[in-house]
Amino acid sequence: MKKILFVITQFYKGGAEVALLNLFHHLPKSEFEIDFLIFDQMILKDAQSLIPQIPSWIHVCNAAEKEGKYAVIKKAWFKIYRKFTKHQLYRKSAYKFVKNKQYDVAFSYGEWMSPEFVATKVSAKKKMVWIHADIDKANYVDERILFGYDNLYNGYIFVSECSRLAGECAFPQLKGRSYVVHNMCNDDAIRRLALESIPDEEIYPVPWLVSVANLREEKNYPRMVETMKCLKDRGMDIRWLCIGSTANPFLLNKINTMIANYGLQNNFILMGVDQNPYRYMAKSRAVLVLSDFESWSLVITEAKLLQIPVIATRTSGALEQIEDNKTGRFVSFEPMEIADVIEEYLRDPEIEKEMSHQLEGFSTNSTTLKEFYDVIGEP
Repeated sequence: MKKILFVITQFYKGGAEVALLNLFHHLPKSEFEIDFLIFDQMILKDAQSLIPQIPSWIHVCNAAEKEGKYAVIKKAWFKIYRKFTKHQLYRKSAYKFVKNKQYDVAFSYGEWMSPEFVATKVSAKKKMVWIHADIDKANYVDERILFGYDNLYNGYIFVSECSRLAGECAFPQLKGRSYVVHNMCNDDAIRRLALESIPDEEIYPVPWLVSVANLREEKNYPRMVETMKCLKDRGMDIRWLCIGSTANPFLLNKINTMIANYGLQNNFILMGVDQNPYRYMAKSRAVLVLSDFESWSLVITEAKLLQIPVIATRTSGALEQIEDNKTGRFVSFEPMEIADVIEEYLRDPEIEKEMSHQLEGFSTNSTTLKEFYDVIGEP
């Protein structure tokens, strides 16, 4: 039996977090003993915690659980301290959780967090950093922090081959020490959830498009609003449903202002968090993923499982996930050009029908599990 530790900052619904949750559900408890340390889980408005969905056999330490509203203050102080010192502070409960334990493999999960804790406070035969973004593009990645403990790590996991190769090119020290484990979906659950009814479906009487993305800078919601304006100006009567956390108040205000100024209140709809976005995806004409960068989009994989074509910007992940004009369409990063492709697609139902046909039988699970076992070794 292998003993494995995963360490993460927070565990709210997002692509990287859902992928890890899906992996948890597919690992046999007879072969693994898993500890899961969550540093900074706080009470956030319009953010969906995934902690209740973690399998009961996994040992979870929610280090900030007893701090309530004070957890936000402590996290802010930790960020300031890290910015100026390039070192990270941690809660006592985190130290206690891993003290005197020996792991086979320990993962520092996410390029957005410092790998210092796993590097210096955890005893493990193998230590890995699990990266979910294009680190050559993500402006929040500080290489001095990400690689500050490089000599104490055995390797780095990426979620797509394009992202891995780009990472090696930008940071040569990764060569020979980087691996790919694609994000995993729960195929059967997604297809089952997609069959659930939609509340107030009558309020969406026209064809709709869906984007599933938390309100973050790299998702580029302003680009989506500008694209919707172009489509409306051309007389396209559609709804664009955006599902995801709106917990960024500054960006939310900006997007709401754009929606109001362009008169898109009935066209571009911020739905917030929904525990089952698949029912909307399944009845949409297309799923739109228009990020600035995306090393591997779980939403694209989920749409493919539902046989829904995807229209996406040319990010490194999308380039691996989509066959252009076969299972989806690539677009540029310019709203006018994106609108051109969407309009062409919507006006010709045969394109949608053929792309959906090409997605029959698509699945994900066996590939990801094999990649994971290749990294950690068989149990």
